[in-house]
Amino acid sequence: MRPSIVIISILSVINSYAQATTLHPSQRVSTDILYWPITSSEPSLFARVSYDPTSLESNVISYSPPIAVHTESPNLVRVGLYSSNGIDPKQWSGTLTSWPAVAGSDGQRPMLQLYLDSSKKVYHVALTLSSLESTIAPNTTSPIMKLIPLEAGPRPHLNRPVVVSPDGTNLEDVAEKTFFQKYWWVFLIITFLAMSGSGEEQ
Repeated sequence: MRPSIVIISILSVINSYAQATTLHPSQRVSTDILYWPITSSEPSLFARVSYDPTSLESNVISYSPPIAVHTESPNLVRVGLYSSNGIDPKQWSGTLTSWPAVAGSDGQRPMLQLYLDSSKKVYHVALTLSSLESTIAPNTTSPIMKLIPLEAGPRPHLNRPVVVSPDGTNLEDVAEKTFFQKYWWVFLIITFLAMSGSGEEQ
């Protein structure tokens, strides 16, 4: 009976370990980044990216750079994504940029800045040009990715007790001004009147 109990306990430990590893895997999240010209009626796929919410490692799965048709006058392009905020299941969020930033230019690559909320989901996208040359793959034209997690802002110190001196006065009292600091303008007027006074007529 004892060997069967040992075998059952070993199997239960292996089963719980397998459930723990399958319930909490390192899942990568994929997001579609779209570009939407002002003159167009609907957006097009710009890039499909994936990232790991825990390690914040990211890569570009697919990249479809747009072809700048309007070369004589650069048009504005919206770059962003559709997200759900609970009220609207398909809400557009993004920024407005120009054709050279989206299509890239000589020596510069587009850089996607993905802003993550507290649940590590992308809620905003910004696109800029980066002049950083890729040392790993210098011939690639895919955009550079940068994940920006949400950081907690400064918190005010509420209900902080007021520190006073033993006689009950505030320690942060401003030092009293001297007589000259208070009435310097009077000396200035007296000096001006003395120097500009009319002399005796000859």
